[in-house]
Amino acid sequence: MDERSERFLALSTALTGYGRVELLGTGMLAAYVAAVDEAGVLDELLAAYDHRAAATDILADPTLGPVARAVIVLWYCGTWVGTSTHDAPRVVSSDAYLAGLQWVAAGAHPVGARAQGYGAWAAPPEATA
Repeated sequence: MDERSERFLALSTALTGYGRVELLGTGMLAAYVAAVDEAGVLDELLAAYDHRAAATDILADPTLGPVARAVIVLWYCGTWVGTSTHDAPRVVSSDAYLAGLQWVAAGAHPVGARAQGYGAWAAPPEATA
């Protein structure tokens, strides 16, 4: 893994609340690094984090806060919402939809994407730790 991806992963763990292994397990790191890089904000975001700014400080920053929140949405929903109101949200890929942390957080499965098994909706959800 290259250095920028490693740094992005470290920042992402701080922003999402999920660990390194869980984020790597989505298989989306390279695509998400590319999406943020394509928006032209990756290096500035990583530089702030490299200077030991806490994730909460970055989120509170008027310039980098919207970028950090967009990164959170990216990991949870697989959608890059951009950094301004003029950016149109875009789904990074169909794989990003399937890998979204929203499903893990809700204890659910992507609608229409994974077989639940016969009668799955008749049982209450399992408790999450």
